[in-house]
Amino acid sequence: MTANLLRLPSGSVVDGWHVSRELGNGGFAVVYLVEKNGKPYALKVARHRDASGDDKQTHARMVREATTLLMLNHPNIIRPQGHGYAETGNMYVALEYVDGWTLAEWKERKHPTIHEILRVFVKLASALSYMHERGVLHRDLKLVNVLIRKSDGEPIIIDFGCATYSLAEDLTEEGLPPGTERFRAPEQFKFLREHKNEHRARYAFKVADEIFALGVMLYELLTDPRPAENRPRIAPNNPLMPPPPVRRVNPRIPLALSELVERILSRDPSQRPVDTDALRRELEEHLERSGAEYMVPAHAPSEQWPSEPSGVGGPPGVPSNDLRSRKVATKTLAAGAALVVALTAVVTFWRVSGDVPSPIPDHSAPPMTSPLDMSLPSPAPIVLPPATDVGQKEGSTVKMTTPEVPTQERPTRVRNKVSAAECAGLSLVAALAAGCPSSQIRPESFTCPAGAARAMVNELHWEHLDRFYLVLDDRHDREGKTWFTPGSEVVGVVPKMKGLDRRQLEVAPPGTRFYGKAYYLKKGFDGDPSLLVRYDRVKLPGQDEQPICFVVEGRSYGFKDGRVQASNSNVGTVVERWP
Repeated sequence: MTANLLRLPSGSVVDGWHVSRELGNGGFAVVYLVEKNGKPYALKVARHRDASGDDKQTHARMVREATTLLMLNHPNIIRPQGHGYAETGNMYVALEYVDGWTLAEWKERKHPTIHEILRVFVKLASALSYMHERGVLHRDLKLVNVLIRKSDGEPIIIDFGCATYSLAEDLTEEGLPPGTERFRAPEQFKFLREHKNEHRARYAFKVADEIFALGVMLYELLTDPRPAENRPRIAPNNPLMPPPPVRRVNPRIPLALSELVERILSRDPSQRPVDTDALRRELEEHLERSGAEYMVPAHAPSEQWPSEPSGVGGPPGVPSNDLRSRKVATKTLAAGAALVVALTAVVTFWRVSGDVPSPIPDHSAPPMTSPLDMSLPSPAPIVLPPATDVGQKEGSTVKMTTPEVPTQERPTRVRNKVSAAECAGLSLVAALAAGCPSSQIRPESFTCPAGAARAMVNELHWEHLDRFYLVLDDRHDREGKTWFTPGSEVVGVVPKMKGLDRRQLEVAPPGTRFYGKAYYLKKGFDGDPSLLVRYDRVKLPGQDEQPICFVVEGRSYGFKDGRVQASNSNVGTVVERWP
């Protein structure tokens, strides 16, 4: 067991808390289900201890989280039950255990009415207003950070790992505070663009940011029948392409409510409700005057997963042929949304504004696609079909698929005339236009993010164009050739062997692990695509993970079923940009 990545096995005891199992883990902490005096609790343990060279300051964040929770006492906010230190020195906070669903799971399982969704958000706004009156900002509101308790349906705000309060020490070393990209207000990205060359610039998180995040949550519940499902969706904070109004996506939503959500998600913070108490009052007014149109499920049960207990078929009284027609229509409209997402991916595939300060990476979830960088050309206007299924679960890993678009709406394509090898040689824009599957698209160029550049120089002591030998995928032998699937995650490792040069032995010794993804690069020597692996994180033996920019380009020896064959050992390069 290491200090920086604590793992408590089942049966362990920490200050009388008996560990049952792990509930989840993130970049800052690991959460366990524990038992004490016959009652269940959640135990959140910092991933680093105070004296472990904690570059993410997870110990300090745990201290601040405990301090924040002790300032709060609200029925819709998770309650602390104690705090202390494990034997390894890692700080922990004990919390009440909430047996419930995340907001997204609740929406899918219980098929709530519009009225029931509004009731939940009135309580969330009330809890946030209580927090804000005490100078506390959550800073990471999202669907998975609100639980709906199964016993009484009450919403509970959880995970205050990113929270702060008035006069708290600033733990952020990047431009933005830690958080989830999809729920950040657009003005945060505007701040990064305007201060891209000011490394000391820090964004001042405000109540307006919290209101926007709550608006994203409400938008997704009202527009997405399956918000917990992993699939591509339009970024709601995209500065060049605001999300379509709720009512256009879902005609079931009353116009007045749709207009309120549109105002909450305004690109202009001054157009949003002035504070969370004002938002609570507006939501309550909708509840008070809600009529029959608010008493129906936000989406037809036929569009959602079966409720609990599992049901069969659609709602009573609806003929089965009508249900089939409705499903076909939904599928067609979803295809239109998928096309929009594919076009959006043209400018969001890589975060090209790499020289701006980046937020602290949240490794508790797969990486998110960033909103558009204003330095990119604006895409052509896109008209969304009504009732389109949009929105994206935070932290989801997305695999783009070719949408099924009806013949009369299908854009001109030459997919049948373009070989897989030719697809691999195209840029992202050209490949999408040619109808190539996304897995055959090579990565776009990128500039190394400022955080990674600093870590390589200050922490790793790497230099531009340093070259290190490694095994590209540690699941396979060093000798011989390996089949790589584009888009798949790979973990490389420096092997123990003779012949490594002195420079590598000093700064990337045996046991160093590289984390990244494999991609097609271009047409190879024999007309087949060759391989590129981009590693964006590294962990040296006995040290913490660091962000990096490191690429390996390898010759291909075969191409079959969308995979490329290449040597599993090669030399990679430290880069400032690629290509």
